[in-house]
Order: sequence, then C-alpha cells, then structure tokens
Amino acid sequence: MMPPKTDQRWLKLVDGSLQHKFSCVPAGLMISRVRRELQADGSPASRDRSVQEVYSFFQRYESILTDDIKAVFGQEV
Repeated sequence: MMPPKTDQRWLKLVDGSLQHKFSCVPAGLMISRVRRELQADGSPASRDRSVQEVYSFFQRYESILTDDIKAVFGQEV
C-alpha cells in the first residue's frame, strides 16, 4: 500500500528534494514535467495540484511502479 497523499515524501518527490532515478520511464518523465511546472509556479495551490497529480498517477499504475514505490517510500507498498 502506498503512503497517504498527506505524507510529506510526496511533496519532497515533487519539489525535487527527494531524488530517485525511476525504472519506469513514463514515471520519470512525469516527475520531471511536474518539477518544471512547479519551478515556474511554486505557490501552495500549485504544490497541492502537483502532489495530487503525482499521487493519482502512482495510484493508477501502482502495479507497474511497485519497485519505484518501494525505493522511494520503503517497504510500505
């Protein structure tokens, strides 16, 4: 199970303070895009929107992102 959306590691992943080289290329591309968008607009609303987008993506594709989720969040998956 993934950690809840309120877990601060989601925000750290989105803002770049938590680095990870994704084995799933689409996930890495999505994170890169979200980080660029957040650099352009770092408002709290933009951060919340970014976390929601990343969380939803990971939730939808959890079955193929299991290794990346374990690497980022530990054995909570």
